[in-house]
Amino acid sequence: MDKYFTVKCNNIKDDLARSCGEFMPGGHIGVCCLSKDRKYAESVMSGISEFEYKITFIEYPDGIEADVENSLDLVNAADDIRLLVGIGDKTVASLAALSTLSRDWTYMLVADSPDLYGVAYQIECGKYLGRVAAPMKVLIDLESVEDSGEYSSAVGSVLAHRVTLIEKKYANRLCRRFDEKKLEYEQNLLDKVIADGDMSDRRRIADGILEYADLEKDTYLSSVDVMNSLLKEVCMPQNEGDCRLISAIIMLKYFKTVMSVDNYLLSIPTEVSAKCRRLSKIAGRDISEIIRNVECRKYERKLIYIHTEYREDVLAEINSLENKLPKIIKSAKRFMEDVGYHLGDDFDSGAMVEIARNISPLTDEYSIAAMADILGI
Repeated sequence: MDKYFTVKCNNIKDDLARSCGEFMPGGHIGVCCLSKDRKYAESVMSGISEFEYKITFIEYPDGIEADVENSLDLVNAADDIRLLVGIGDKTVASLAALSTLSRDWTYMLVADSPDLYGVAYQIECGKYLGRVAAPMKVLIDLESVEDSGEYSSAVGSVLAHRVTLIEKKYANRLCRRFDEKKLEYEQNLLDKVIADGDMSDRRRIADGILEYADLEKDTYLSSVDVMNSLLKEVCMPQNEGDCRLISAIIMLKYFKTVMSVDNYLLSIPTEVSAKCRRLSKIAGRDISEIIRNVECRKYERKLIYIHTEYREDVLAEINSLENKLPKIIKSAKRFMEDVGYHLGDDFDSGAMVEIARNISPLTDEYSIAAMADILGI
């Protein structure tokens, strides 16, 4: 994707009006937002004179999926809209990006959330990643970010990125496809935000997230991302933040299980087709689609050798993060209105464990989950 500019704004109304004026002095602007952000979007857009611009709101219901079909509401908006302004979180960012598959227009984004997945706008467009257009500009509303009630989601996102980074570094040791210096810098930023696990300081989280959002990161489909997707399909509510927090916790525990096994030299590799069948049944997905993901995997003997060389290092990193989990979870719950009471009924722990054990066919071929198959775990 193209590089885009991230601008931190102390006065979002004036900064957005100025950004729109720099692109075009007048004309028709489309504004995309979710229902929960409609009043905020109207307030933000009030800095633009109605005599110079015609403004049309394209509102989506809360909880809507960001997919190509739903992006058609944007694609089919008035022909004379020259600029699209997406206001909100990752869902809006993804819908705006997906609309560029079918409509050639310019768009910018306004972020009002401290959630990493919102501020960073890491657009999850699956197979379309790379074909969608990047936003012209991302404006971060510092006042809204610091006062937001979404800090529990932010804590979950930080943890999800940190667990993902453990696996990403592991995959890099197996196949050397990422820049180690970039991974190290990414880790330093996340560790600074997490500190000892007490993440109750909003300012530290907000500043760290905004700094992290500016990083140029290599894309990687992590086991945490896959788990998050499966939990939403199978046994979790639509609350994205809760789901990411749970996904990160369960995958960290699973990674520890895999990395703790050292007596595997006489083991027999796992029959991956059995995991494909189980995943198909659990998630209701087409088994042929799942099997295609593992058909070309190379289970080379040298991978076990490399794994053996780094296993204890990875395990030490996992243990260090796991030791911080009680404080991290407590911080996330304290930001929730019911202090996490609702989580007791939101998921089936047995289903989560079963998904983790069978998740490998949908993950990267150099993931920790995929290595579990080689080791016969």
